[in-house]
Formats: sequence, structure tokens, C-alpha cells
Amino acid sequence: MKPLQNDFTSATIALALPLLLFSINLKQWSRLAFKTGLAVLLGIISVITIIFIGHLIFKNSIAECWQVSGLMVGVYIGGTANMAAIMKALNGDSTTFILVNAYDILVSMVYFLFIVTYAQKLVNKFLTPFKPLNSHVHLSNEVDDYDGWDSFKGISSKVVLLPLLAALVLSGVVVAISMQVSKLFPADYQMAGIIMSITGLSILLSFIPKVNQIQKTFQSGMYLIFIFCIVVGSMADFSMFTTKSLYLLGFITFVIFGSLTLQILLSKIFRIDTDTTLITSLAFILSAPFVPTVANAFKNKEIILSGITIGIIGYTTGNFLGITLAYFLR
Repeated sequence: MKPLQNDFTSATIALALPLLLFSINLKQWSRLAFKTGLAVLLGIISVITIIFIGHLIFKNSIAECWQVSGLMVGVYIGGTANMAAIMKALNGDSTTFILVNAYDILVSMVYFLFIVTYAQKLVNKFLTPFKPLNSHVHLSNEVDDYDGWDSFKGISSKVVLLPLLAALVLSGVVVAISMQVSKLFPADYQMAGIIMSITGLSILLSFIPKVNQIQKTFQSGMYLIFIFCIVVGSMADFSMFTTKSLYLLGFITFVIFGSLTLQILLSKIFRIDTDTTLITSLAFILSAPFVPTVANAFKNKEIILSGITIGIIGYTTGNFLGITLAYFLR
């Protein structure tokens, strides 16, 4: 079944990426508050720097460590969708993806518990506490409906379904064009070319109002990602969880908590407050859907919009950054 499984994973990722990106609103990103924008930059720098250092430490202990580094940029700046796309772009082995995903879930659980319990109180001793603001900038059509990101309610109604089917066809067109564009790349880089082309074309199409305002495109893209995860999971072989794979667990732990530590240090230098620092780290490490839960734990609803927006920024930049760093480390 492996050839069929590989084809299925390739198709679901290719069609999911445009759907995930159609709803973003890049036009308003220039209005992002300076403090939050700086926190985003520091967060990206922190993740990439720690992954680079981790690669130097673990490259002799982890097979294809350059690919693992690219996957981690994808998932710790973007999300699972980015990691899956980068795996395809780098022609990575499904076993590596499964291992990274499994250990990521384990370490991220510990990270999440730390963030919602002791992190704010602890980091407040080092950084400035959050000061409430009077206004917010809405940077995505999804932001106002953040609690509905995982809701498929109403998706089968004609009002939603027909435009959504058109968006799916448009996704297919984006994939077809990207496959032609990839032929301009050397043979070893054609899959990377497809993924980067799909990402770029999808972002450009998000500027078209009729595309940008189609309902449930994000949810539909995530549905395809769920299918991808099921198919990849069906390829799992538990013999791959060996003592040698524990180096990968060490690498992931180093990246998650190392990037948080570095971001806190940089925030101290640039005077970023505690809540903004932590929500930025969380939006990158765990992605946008986790933001409202943490904002509630912090008793700070004001950071919900900026946190979700940061997560969206991660979705759009994760592919480019992950593929670029991986080939640089190769």
C-alpha cells in the first residue's frame, strides 16, 4: 500500500495549503503594533537560532538531521501543515515525520502545562508585566471567529458549500501551475519548488476579496491535514522507536525550551512585556488555536487577537523558512 499512501499524502498536502492560506489578510499586516511585530521577529530569530545550534549538537546522532531541522522550523514557526509540506518538499521519509510528530506531542504537552501554570508568574520576575491597550488591529478574516476554527457547522449548506467547492477547484489550479513552475528547478529541488510555489500563489490569491472571503476554507484545509495525518499514521512501524531515536527527543526538547529561553532574553533587551513574549512563543510552538486557552489562563483577553495573528504569520512563513534552512544546513 505504500505507493498509494505516498500519493495520497502528496495530494492532501498540495490541496490543503491553498485552502489554509486563502483566508489570511496580508493587507493589514503593516498596521501590526510595533511591540507585537518586534516580538514576532524575536520569536522567529529565537526558533531558527536554537534549531541551528541544535543541528550542530545532534547532526552526528540523528540521521538526516538537516531534514529534521527543516521540519522543526515548519512546526515551531507554523504548524503541522507546514511540517507536512516541508517533509514532502525535502522528499523526507514518513518515519522521520512520525517520530518528530510523536516526540513533539510529548514535549509540547509539558511546554503547554508550563505556560498555563507557572510561566507568567516566573517570567514576570524578569520581564515587564503586560500593560493593557485601548485598541486592537484585526489582521485576519479568521480572527473574529477564532473559537470557530475547528467548527464545521454549516459547511454543508449551499451558501457555504458551493463557494467552497470553487475554492477547492482553485486549489487544484494552483497545484497544477506550481507543478509546471517546479520544472524550472533542478531535479533534486522540484518538490521544494512545488511547495514554495503553492504557498506564494495562494498568498497572492488571498488579496482577491472574493477568494479571501470564502467561508470555511481554513477548516477545509485542516480537514485535509487530518486525512494526511491518518494516512501517515497508518504507515507507522513501532520498531522505529529505538533508544537511538531518543536523540531526536533531546533535539526537540532543546528547541522548544531553548527558543523560549532565548526569546525571553531578547525580550528583556528590547523591553517586550511578559504576556506578549509568552503568547508569541506559544503561537509559534503550538500554533494559533491554543491562544484563547492561554489568554484565559493569563486573564488577559487583549492578547487573543495578536496571538492568533502571530500564529497566522507562522502559517504563511513556515514553509519558506523551513525549506531554506534545511537546504542551507544540508
